[in-house]
Amino acid sequence: MHAACHPLAIRLRALSAEGPIVVAHRGDSRHHPENTLPAFAAAVKLGVHVQEFDVQASRDGVLFCLHDENLDRTTNAARTLGQGALIAQCDASQLRDLDAGSWKNASCQGARVPELEQALAVMLPQSMPMIEHKAGDAKLYAALLERLGLAERVLLQSFDWDFLRAARKLMPTLAIGLLGPDATDQISEHVLAAARELDASFIHWHAPKVTADGVAAVHAAGLLLVTYTSDTQLAWSGGAQLGIDAICTNDPGAMLAAQHRGLLRRSS
Repeated sequence: MHAACHPLAIRLRALSAEGPIVVAHRGDSRHHPENTLPAFAAAVKLGVHVQEFDVQASRDGVLFCLHDENLDRTTNAARTLGQGALIAQCDASQLRDLDAGSWKNASCQGARVPELEQALAVMLPQSMPMIEHKAGDAKLYAALLERLGLAERVLLQSFDWDFLRAARKLMPTLAIGLLGPDATDQISEHVLAAARELDASFIHWHAPKVTADGVAAVHAAGLLLVTYTSDTQLAWSGGAQLGIDAICTNDPGAMLAAQHRGLLRRSS
C-alpha cells in the first residue's frame, strides 16, 4: 500500500482540509499527568482526533508509555527504586507499582505508568494513536500490534530511522512517520529521500525549524507535515497559515476551542 493511499493518511488529509489537526501531546497533559490513562481518556473526552505519546520497553520486554529514560521526573521511582532508575533496567512488575500521578498534583495520586496495550484500548476508536518509539526493538512493537490486530490503525514514528526501517519490514502496511530535525535542522532532500525509502506517510518536525519552503516540499512529496510542540494561539495560527497539517500541543482543549472559533482556518 502506497503511503499516500493509506487509510489513516486519507483520514488525516480530510481532517486537515480547513486547518491543522489538534494532536494531544502525551494526552491532555495540561490538566493530567502526561502519558497516563487519565490524560488519554481526557483527550478522548475533548474530542481530539489524534494523540501523540511515548513508548519504550521494560527489561523484560513489555511496552510502557513513558517519555524519559529516567523514571525520576514523572514517577515516585526515586523513593521506591532509588534515584536514577531507568525503565530499561526495571521489570514490568516494578513499573506497574509506580505512582505516575502525584508529581502533577495530589489529586492525580495513584495514576500508573500504562502499558501500550492499555493506552490503545483507551484511545481507540475515537482517537488515532500516534506512537512515538523511544526505545525497544521493532519486534516488540510488531508482535503487540499484530496480536491486537491494530497494525493498520496506528501511526508509528521515531527519531531513530533505523528502527523505522526494521518496523517497515515487519509491518508492511504500517503508517510511518519520520521525526526530526536531523543534523541539518531543515526538511532537506535527505529527509524526503528517507521518507520515500520508508514509504512514510508523514514527517513530524520541530515547529521552530519549519519554513514555508519546507512545508511545500513535504506536500509536493505527497506527505503530511506534523509539528511539535506549540501551546499558544500565535503558534497555532501561524502553523495554519504555513499549511501545516497537524500540530502537537500540551493544551488540546485550548487549541480545540480556537479551532471551533474559526481561528485556525487557512487563508484562501
